[in-house]
Amino acid sequence: QQKQKIAIELTGGGACWDGPTCTLQRSMLSFPPWLSSAFVGTNCSDFLDFQFDSPLCAKTIGDVDFSTYTTVVIPYCTQDVHMGDEPNVTYYDDEDDGDDGNNGSADAIHHVGAHNMYRTLQWIFENFPNPSQIFVTGCSAGGTPQPIIYDLINTHYGGQAVNIDVIMDSPVYLTPSYFLENYFPNWNVGTILKKVGFDFDTHRNEESLPDLILDYALKRSKETDNIGFVTHDNDQISLLYFTLMSGSLAIGGRDRRSLSSIDPSLLHKSDIKSTTSNSGRKMVSDIQSQWWSGINNSMTLAMEGHSNLDVFIIEGDGHCSFSLNVPLQYDGFEEWASNLVRESSPTSPLAVDQIAATNNLAALQASSSFAIATLIVLAVNLLSLHAH
Repeated sequence: QQKQKIAIELTGGGACWDGPTCTLQRSMLSFPPWLSSAFVGTNCSDFLDFQFDSPLCAKTIGDVDFSTYTTVVIPYCTQDVHMGDEPNVTYYDDEDDGDDGNNGSADAIHHVGAHNMYRTLQWIFENFPNPSQIFVTGCSAGGTPQPIIYDLINTHYGGQAVNIDVIMDSPVYLTPSYFLENYFPNWNVGTILKKVGFDFDTHRNEESLPDLILDYALKRSKETDNIGFVTHDNDQISLLYFTLMSGSLAIGGRDRRSLSSIDPSLLHKSDIKSTTSNSGRKMVSDIQSQWWSGINNSMTLAMEGHSNLDVFIIEGDGHCSFSLNVPLQYDGFEEWASNLVRESSPTSPLAVDQIAATNNLAALQASSSFAIATLIVLAVNLLSLHAH
């Protein structure tokens, strides 16, 4: 294993926060079997012939050869964008409140993504005490927590000269107030946000919460570290989740109370518009305008405030998959990414006392098991849905 260079990737796989959405995502509430079958026991060289479907450790971006990195993959089955701290939430399959005896079945969901993520970072900190290069990426739900993950890593290695670069690939970024007020508490993300010193209690119900978290991490970042944000300008997966989270589902004119009747495969298709009625298409178009305006305004504001943030916009429909496979198929992306991910000698780090307030992070208590492949460490926490 390369002790000096580390690549960390968080996988995506949607999100859920109530009975209907977790029913839709039922298949994603257990450890993804494709990760075991595809990676455990394999070598990165086995993937070199797969130009656009290979793991990160088989890729080269600019002058950076990721086969020289130790790659840590953090799987995802907790449906909380890797940030939850609520180990046993009970949801009903319908929207009933559970009081009249006509509830359908109840499911206990383990929203403990923060446990899995933080425990894995602790393992990295223990086994890689003096890295020179760290690259972090993630797709969709795996891209959403990247600012917090960056801050945790930067805080831990704050007294050392280490380059830490991040590319957020198609993150589900915006958080409508309807979701924040009614469902966000189900994940209990305050635990991990407070661990990095973010004032979660003050901002928990503000739609600008993602912007504030990103700004917080960037203000504490080193000038030599770079954070990149990649998205399609018509990302139908992000649009669908924005619609669900806003409480005004536009697919087929259905409302939230009939959400459970939606085909779950819609959450994993890029062409949702074709499934809607004429009125539904208009609603989707309106919400899409809101979504894109929000993304555009957020990224413009962040770039104006921070020179080490850059954004790559892909025109048209699309969403991420794994290991930057989708954006790497587009002209200009690799050149853009190579300007962010560079193995230059890091400059002196920030003074330790600037970040000492959060340098003594307490460990989140969680059990994890680790399956080690030749060049890939899968940090596995087998937390699955338990039906009662």
